[in-house]
Amino acid sequence: MSNWEKIGIGIGGLVVVTLLGFWIFWANWMHFVDKHEFGYVFDRFTGVVTVVDHSGWVMRNPIRYTVNKIDLRPYQVSITADLGVSQRILNAKLVRFNPAGLNTFIAWHGRGAGGNVDALKEILKCYAFDREEGRDCPFLVVVSDIAPSQTFDSGGSK
Repeated sequence: MSNWEKIGIGIGGLVVVTLLGFWIFWANWMHFVDKHEFGYVFDRFTGVVTVVDHSGWVMRNPIRYTVNKIDLRPYQVSITADLGVSQRILNAKLVRFNPAGLNTFIAWHGRGAGGNVDALKEILKCYAFDREEGRDCPFLVVVSDIAPSQTFDSGGSK
């Protein structure tokens, strides 16, 4: 093996190790908070929750911090009756997460509960249809009640 081959193998190995290191850094340290998301950082050492005050990239040490996000878009949640062949909507509401109630949300459901949109919708649905209709829940905003006769499509209300 010539010296040029050894140099080529060394440079190639260095490039591979550099790219692999960059990918590991990017995957673990960099998090993106979209403009429709509410981001917060949990410090594993102190237990302090800090709100991310901007959208975009957030860089945090993955050993000490976790970056969590909650979708702020409104969602339609409904109670349905399964009639075998079809389902009938009995009651529906348009709800969204209220960032002002973040500490209560974390205390009641844990800091990772809002990361999955389906789980978040189910949590908000439970409080929107409880006895108080979510008025005693600081992390829930009921945007509107939807009558069973109203229907929604992808373009909005009819």
